[in-house]
Amino acid sequence: MLPIVAFSLSIIILGAYHVSRTRIRPTPSSDMVDNPSRDKLVAEAKALIAPVDPQQSMEGWRNLVKRGERCIDMFLPKRDVDFVGFMQSVTLCTLLAGFYDVDPEFLSPLDIAFMTNALNHHSDRAFGPPDIGELSAMTRCIYRWINEEHTSRALEIILLAYQSMWHLAAVTLTYVNGDQHMRNAFLDFSENPTERQFRAYKVKEAKPSVEAIVKEVLLLHPPTYQTAPKSRLFWWKQLLYSPVETGDTHPETFNAMRFHPKQSKAHRVLSFAYDGLSEEWSLMVTALIVAKVIDNVDDVRFILTGNASDPSAVRDMRTCWNGWTIRKKEKDHLFPSPSSPPPPYLNLIF
Repeated sequence: MLPIVAFSLSIIILGAYHVSRTRIRPTPSSDMVDNPSRDKLVAEAKALIAPVDPQQSMEGWRNLVKRGERCIDMFLPKRDVDFVGFMQSVTLCTLLAGFYDVDPEFLSPLDIAFMTNALNHHSDRAFGPPDIGELSAMTRCIYRWINEEHTSRALEIILLAYQSMWHLAAVTLTYVNGDQHMRNAFLDFSENPTERQFRAYKVKEAKPSVEAIVKEVLLLHPPTYQTAPKSRLFWWKQLLYSPVETGDTHPETFNAMRFHPKQSKAHRVLSFAYDGLSEEWSLMVTALIVAKVIDNVDDVRFILTGNASDPSAVRDMRTCWNGWTIRKKEKDHLFPSPSSPPPPYLNLIF
């Protein structure tokens, strides 16, 4: 009897130790787990991005890079623009180019502003489903932008990527904006947007790569709970070993070097995919958006203004972005014409 009691007590102690060392994460709802419809949606999305995936078509990737640059130019302000609205608009524009080969020249900023607002409402469950009028207007935009053969699932596919990617791009830029080494890494990637540059570590491999930076931001600030890292170890190993040893940790300190290939596998296991989409493609496109924004908002032509907060110390990133704007740096900005309307994508709801 005594050995049985001792064994039971040991299991209870080990379980308590494991719980005390592991962050409790939200449990995904049933509609996010093993959903056959969602699996089909992800498969369709992967097929759509194949022509612009650098691992499959360098020519297609280079074409996407050019269109991504045009998306940035399209939304750079004549006066100033809300930072969050700008990042959302650029992300949606780039996704339309990537998924559906849409030329940004044929997109209206007004349409993009409407669609980002509608997608934001749809992403937030507090708003409930879109009303019939809003949904009808969203559908009309889709039919104007996309070939009819792809329209049936377009809204679902766009939402699948948009709600994660704009958030990750904005948070990544928040971190990179305050660190010169990280800025240089992204500027190098902007100049040479290749897989090799994406993974290149800097300063004799003492500073992180663009890939490592984006992964670290995703680790610290997962945009949705379904992107939380899942342990790849058996339950008994999770019980007997610490979170750091199993790779089932969620650190509070920004340290992109944890993803260096020379680090232990326990850290590298934290790499995970974007809602089932191709991780490599999603991270590279997000990094491309950030790199091109940094390259253009360069404190010479355009500047990022606002009271910067330490993103590591902010739980709700929206608080960090309060008052942030991208502003055109020119003398006549100080005396705008009173009759000039504000940009249509200013102060978007998110």
